[in-house]
Amino acid sequence: MLKNMKRFDKFLQKAGIKNSFGYDFYFENYIFNGINLENKEILDLGGGNGIASFHALNKCSSCNCFVVDPIEEGSNKLMVAQFNEMKKNFKPGRIFYHRDFIDTLDNHLKFDIVLMHNSINHIGEDIIDEIEFNKHKYQEYLSRIDTITKRLKKDGLLIIADCGSKNFWNNLNLKDPFAPSIDWSLHKEPEIWRKMIEEIGHQHIDTYWTSRKEFGKLGKLLFANRFLSYFIGRHFVSKFIKI
Repeated sequence: MLKNMKRFDKFLQKAGIKNSFGYDFYFENYIFNGINLENKEILDLGGGNGIASFHALNKCSSCNCFVVDPIEEGSNKLMVAQFNEMKKNFKPGRIFYHRDFIDTLDNHLKFDIVLMHNSINHIGEDIIDEIEFNKHKYQEYLSRIDTITKRLKKDGLLIIADCGSKNFWNNLNLKDPFAPSIDWSLHKEPEIWRKMIEEIGHQHIDTYWTSRKEFGKLGKLLFANRFLSYFIGRHFVSKFIKI
């Protein structure tokens, strides 16, 4: 465990993660803000190199993480290498990697927290653009989310972070200069996800908007709101509890 949380960004940089500045502030103030991680089992779905999980491990010495992502080692050697490099800094048994889909994970594994950090749209990119007007596609997507949330223990916490579909640049048919590679058609507003997740028996706790990680405290003060986030990516965090 790192002695100083402010060293987390340097820790990431050492592992080969570019543009690591601001991640510590971002995870501390947006993703895990107000969450007690003590003795929690965390499922990091679509976790990639495990960056969110490693922040949790560093924040709390008694939690454990399970990263699930079907990335292929041959096609993304850098991400796998980054995970393995960061893993060296923590005790064995605190973090695991399941390089496959969630439905192949041991059915007996249940979690206190399920984190879908920029991944809820990835579980249904083949149908996501139709879920608002096609009932069959809507139910199919709902089923996929339900498969994931069944991994939660009672009173478990679901955290979703993603970009909304409506923003200044997309509405003008221009590339967002802050996120030029994003396909906005593969994203939905938080109200869509809330409706679906409440439908499968989870209570909405809170939804709030974030600012870019590089902007730090000033960004949180000025841009972490629904209006100004419209111009810088429309990124939000929603939290639900399983009832």
